[in-house]
Amino acid sequence: MRKIAARETQITSFMTTDYVLDEAITLTRFAHSHAKAVELAEATLTSKFVNVVYSGEGIFSDGMRIFKQHTDKDWSLTDCVSFATMKKYGVTTAFTFDAHFKQAGFVTVP
Repeated sequence: MRKIAARETQITSFMTTDYVLDEAITLTRFAHSHAKAVELAEATLTSKFVNVVYSGEGIFSDGMRIFKQHTDKDWSLTDCVSFATMKKYGVTTAFTFDAHFKQAGFVTVP
């Protein structure tokens, strides 16, 4: 398999979930400030490049099923909801430093 150089890849948008956004906003709130957390939320929600997928009952149920089935993994529910979202939308690559995505069979970048 040929490794693709970063300059050969043109990313036009990112997908994230409401669960991941919630974690990022909460972390920013406690690591920096409420104002920075609001700024992050507004920038993400109005971005032309970020699509926020809201889990809803179906994806949440699929994420819970993954969470319950994998008792041998240290995956969070947020990870599992992300996996369910990626499967639903046919996404195979995650921009993450979280090794759990690789464990779940996804390609990770960087």
